[in-house]
Amino acid sequence: MTTIIDTLRNAHTTSSYLTLPAESLQSLYDTSYKFVTSGAAARSLHPEGLYNVFELHFFLSIITGKDSEASAILTTLTDRFGQDSHRVGVLRSIYLEATDGPVKALEFLSGRQDTELGTLKRKIVILKSSNQTSLYISELLKLVDNYPSDAESWAELASAYLEAGMYAQSIFALHEVLLLVPLAYNINALVGETSLLYASSLHAASSSHSVATEERLLEAVKFFLRSVELCEDYVRGWTGVLVATNRIAAIQKPFSDTSKYKRLYDVARKALTKIVETKDASESDLNAAQLVLKNY
Repeated sequence: MTTIIDTLRNAHTTSSYLTLPAESLQSLYDTSYKFVTSGAAARSLHPEGLYNVFELHFFLSIITGKDSEASAILTTLTDRFGQDSHRVGVLRSIYLEATDGPVKALEFLSGRQDTELGTLKRKIVILKSSNQTSLYISELLKLVDNYPSDAESWAELASAYLEAGMYAQSIFALHEVLLLVPLAYNINALVGETSLLYASSLHAASSSHSVATEERLLEAVKFFLRSVELCEDYVRGWTGVLVATNRIAAIQKPFSDTSKYKRLYDVARKALTKIVETKDASESDLNAAQLVLKNY
């Protein structure tokens, strides 16, 4: 019995069932089904553990296409924990989306409190998959407004703004991420990349280098340098430094002294060359470094 409980608990905690091959997934479903229907779960588990096992079986039922079984589990959980439980509400939205489509799921979620973290995140997932960009961003704003210390939500908002071409807003959201996780070198590099895109957008709009364009390029260099300060062999950071300083050096009438940026360009090129020669990076990073060195 203990082995079965440990197996189910591990599957729930790690979400390993999401990547199982079909045969293994069916085997896990069969194990879960026997345990849940035998009544052993109710006798041997405390309420939280009981909920987790039933939740796992619900997900396994959805994934394996056993909608009636998922519905039965949902009824059991509702009876045991109440329909006001935000976790049960999330499961019901998943069931509705699987059986009746995203519109029905959104209708159900709209009737629940907007301050529920699970409800907000489920809305966001559905809206994102439905390509409803404006509503997707609106719900993300509600999420960060209610949970301002959730770095993951700020990062997702930044990504949504970026896809919509709203670079200034994306950078603002990334700064919020950095307030929560200041040592995240990948986020620093992402600020740099977004600043580069913003600079390109401003340049395209004015057909010339403006003060605003150069400010964005200088900002990009600043954050790329911060990323390699935190992780000295970070290929993404060094490629960013190389590209940004190359663009600054190419400005015919720069608004600032470009000599130090030319020196930074040389430093970045040397760092990337060393990484490529020593193969001190993943294959994809090495390919990216070689491409940037070739083109810049």
